[in-house]
Amino acid sequence: MRNDIGARLARLEKLVQTLIRAPKLVNASLENGAVDVYDETGSLRAVIGQQPDGTSGVTSVNGPRPPVPSPAVVEAVLGGLRITWDGGFADGAPAPMDLSRVQVHVLKSPTDQPDARWPTTTIEAASGASVMVAVDDYGPVWVRLVAVNTSGTPSAPAEAVQGTARRAASDDLGQGVIRRDHVAAGAITADLLHADAINGKVITGATIQTASDGPRVVLNSARLRAVGTNGSAIGMEPNATYPYIYWASVDGSNQSFINVSGASASDANIGINSGTFTDPDDGDTYRWRTFFGNDFYAAERVTARGAKPVGGRLFLNKNSVQLGSGEDGGSLSLRPGAATLSAASIRAAGVLRSDNVSMGTATITPVANKPTSITLSGGNIKGTNFRAFVTPVTSVPGKTVVGVGVTAVSSSGLTIWVHRTNTTQTLVHWMIIGED
Repeated sequence: MRNDIGARLARLEKLVQTLIRAPKLVNASLENGAVDVYDETGSLRAVIGQQPDGTSGVTSVNGPRPPVPSPAVVEAVLGGLRITWDGGFADGAPAPMDLSRVQVHVLKSPTDQPDARWPTTTIEAASGASVMVAVDDYGPVWVRLVAVNTSGTPSAPAEAVQGTARRAASDDLGQGVIRRDHVAAGAITADLLHADAINGKVITGATIQTASDGPRVVLNSARLRAVGTNGSAIGMEPNATYPYIYWASVDGSNQSFINVSGASASDANIGINSGTFTDPDDGDTYRWRTFFGNDFYAAERVTARGAKPVGGRLFLNKNSVQLGSGEDGGSLSLRPGAATLSAASIRAAGVLRSDNVSMGTATITPVANKPTSITLSGGNIKGTNFRAFVTPVTSVPGKTVVGVGVTAVSSSGLTIWVHRTNTTQTLVHWMIIGED
């Protein structure tokens, strides 16, 4: 029995040693899970296995900030820059094992800070590479590089390096390189033409037009005119007594225009004129004109010939506003401190109110057969001199109501008197008018 126990213990010892020497994960697997890798401080560094988005693999987390990459080498190319990173890092720092890419930032100022979310482009080769970048203009720009690791952590930016894109020169354009279909319509303007037949020359005694009929622009020594598809036209008449720009109707029979006028060479009064129209009442022809003169403004209805004001007119200057309806009509004039309304008849469509007029109703309980008064105060009636009017509400004037009267009329109020043969309460309507 003793020999059996010893043999069994020997076999068990041999089995334990075999298990200790065997690989630990020969038959292990991750079933729908992942292994988190932490450093000595307990910070998560990687996730191995199934990732949060359902994919599987290795994801780096919280990697240390990469060293600063060495400054870029910037070369000018046609319309842009060639930017090269040599694969090195500042102060000879070794390349990080988790380097993902190097961002290229093209900035407007050497002090601008790159935004790691918006690089201009990236260099993916860990050993360094060159990239081409187009720029918007030919002014100076500055290039800074930023290293980014697989955890998405950016380094501090490298030193800014200035660069300027190269403009195209004649050597860049061989004969026949630019064809007609390469040039956009309107891309070449007069200031870009240098043919000897045109540059520095004056064209005289000719009419220049884009077409013989239909939509076209016509230019001669006297005027410039643009004609639309429907026949309407816009033109300039710089040689007229009062130079003007006009807009012509489709059939060319009518024009509205803006002209410049003045009594002296330094004046630049502006008149805006509508097209002409016929008044069905008198058969004459008129137009509307808005005129900006030397410190005055007028909007008026004028005759087509002679520009004589006829009918409604608005006039403004430094000190007044005048609104008129013609020679026989009414007028309104506003001046500092005064307003004048003149017309054969004046009608107010609603209630007419004025600060120099105050009115109301007072109630007096009289002493029989004795004048009894009531005083009203607290008003603020405009004016210098004041008149008052009172009327009793009664069906027995002169019999029971013997009389009414007023005293102490002022801007603040008045005293009303009633003489009645009995003590019945009496309503009295009153009004105060202030005068200059």
